[in-house]
Amino acid sequence: MSTIQVIIPDALNIEGLSFRSIKGEEDAVALYAVHTGRIAHDKVDLSLHHEDMPSLDRLRSYLSQAMAAKEQEQWLVAQIHELVVGYSQIESWHEEDGVWVYFIGGWVLPEWRGKGIGSAMLHWGEAMARQLATLQHPNEKFEFAANANSTEQDATAFLLNEGYYVGFTSLEMRFDISTTLPTPSFPADIEVRPALPEHYPQIISSIIECYQNAFSENRFRGDFDRVAYYTVELQKPKYDPRLWHIAWDGDEVAGQVFMVIEDGQAYVNQVSIRPAWRRKGLARALLIRALQDVLERGEKLIWLDTFGEYQTRAMDLYKNLGFHVVKEFQRYRKSAT
Repeated sequence: MSTIQVIIPDALNIEGLSFRSIKGEEDAVALYAVHTGRIAHDKVDLSLHHEDMPSLDRLRSYLSQAMAAKEQEQWLVAQIHELVVGYSQIESWHEEDGVWVYFIGGWVLPEWRGKGIGSAMLHWGEAMARQLATLQHPNEKFEFAANANSTEQDATAFLLNEGYYVGFTSLEMRFDISTTLPTPSFPADIEVRPALPEHYPQIISSIIECYQNAFSENRFRGDFDRVAYYTVELQKPKYDPRLWHIAWDGDEVAGQVFMVIEDGQAYVNQVSIRPAWRRKGLARALLIRALQDVLERGEKLIWLDTFGEYQTRAMDLYKNLGFHVVKEFQRYRKSAT
């Protein structure tokens, strides 16, 4: 399939260096090699769920979707002669504070870093994002986004040097199964009951309320129909209501903890308490009960993810009950103005 050569004004004069758009699925193997080629240098831990390491099949799917949607101009491939040494892609979404976010993902093989290729790709991404924002959302506010985690030292230094700042941090945590959990102590008038299908609307409403104002000024929250999302999501096979721990105060849902067991691991999918019932020990009691449940089922690996900047300080609860941070995944932002 024919490709479009891309001229990058600020690219360094490196012999054989060129940039192009994607060809489609046939690029998947070369782009996947960029990721596998950085595993050792960037200390990629493939056992973690938030590592930015797409599978070959996922890359094929992404490339196919991009071609079908005629979005190949949102991908940039860097080559030295015929060797693909890096690539970048752009995606966007709208957030509840009214800001459009243009995420610029970029990866370069370690041996080709420090030569200006990454800078050229990022500057291309920002210029392309500006064009897209002007075309797609004229006169609306937008900003740039990028990712790097705590072991990607090159990317971290690079993004900070380019004026990006950490918007929020996703933490992946694991539970030490040698931890002795205390007996859960529930607040007065709280009852934990089995989740029944007729309870789902109340549970969904509770979850949505729990995450309002999770970040200051309601930042970093995707703008979508959460009722519709959870109504579909909770019907998926991985959500076993027998692993849901729902706290009721009379006829009202006060909060919930969901566990998911999948691929030989237990995942703390949901820990959320409605504002009126916070600071009473309810989250702690529900989480202890949920952890004891999966431990009794024989689960040996239990993990969760949370955000370090949550105003509820959920991370403190998790650490207190035997979780530890395995890795930090910084989510960077940069003003487009």
